[in-house]
Amino acid sequence: MARPTAGVLTLLELLQSGGIRTMAELADRLGVDPRTVRRYVGHLIDLDVPVESVRGRYGGYRLAVGYRLPPLMLSDDEALAVLLGLVAGRRAGSATTTGMGTASETAAAKIRRVLPSRIADRLDAVLESLAFTAEPDDVPTPQTGVLLTVADAVRHHRPISIKYTSGGGRSSVRTLHPFGLVNHANRWYVTGADPEIGEDRTLRLDRIADARTLPGSFEPPAGLEPAQRLSPRWRGPRTSTR
Repeated sequence: MARPTAGVLTLLELLQSGGIRTMAELADRLGVDPRTVRRYVGHLIDLDVPVESVRGRYGGYRLAVGYRLPPLMLSDDEALAVLLGLVAGRRAGSATTTGMGTASETAAAKIRRVLPSRIADRLDAVLESLAFTAEPDDVPTPQTGVLLTVADAVRHHRPISIKYTSGGGRSSVRTLHPFGLVNHANRWYVTGADPEIGEDRTLRLDRIADARTLPGSFEPPAGLEPAQRLSPRWRGPRTSTR
């Protein structure tokens, strides 16, 4: 059984995803009985969270429309900008990592639900009139943990050990001094140096199964522009993308 505080917070998270949640569903997700669910709902109401009870065969609980959860407070224009960014990012495939596709959808649903009707109508008008010239991209995406580990190593100039699978299916464990992350043609890449062979590398992030930070640090080259290394005009040090 979930501890009371954790259970109440989990209940709030479930309700924030939108729609009506039945008593049976909430009890199952929280691992408690219906009586405890009602008690958790009472705690939220005591905290001025507007939980509504919906009667009927398909009834349950939901959050009142327009409820905004502090401390994150977005203006109407900010919320609209975030939603459009999520929609465009999902459509292009450039803002999604493995495990985060659902997160972007639930985030959009939460923001959409709390928009005032006048702003929601504006958003709907944009989405209904919006068209894309390209087909939706269906490209492999990197693991969230890998992306975050590599980004932290880039920021702090720390070497990493990675498990990498080449385009030909060959797996290996490599050490990399990562210089930067690049999103090119809707694919994620990490540029860096392989100290064991003395070559620069440009590796696809979705082919990295695991990334771990190693002790020590390194100095990246002066005047480094990681994005240039994926340009056809790049004429710098030898680079491998195997």
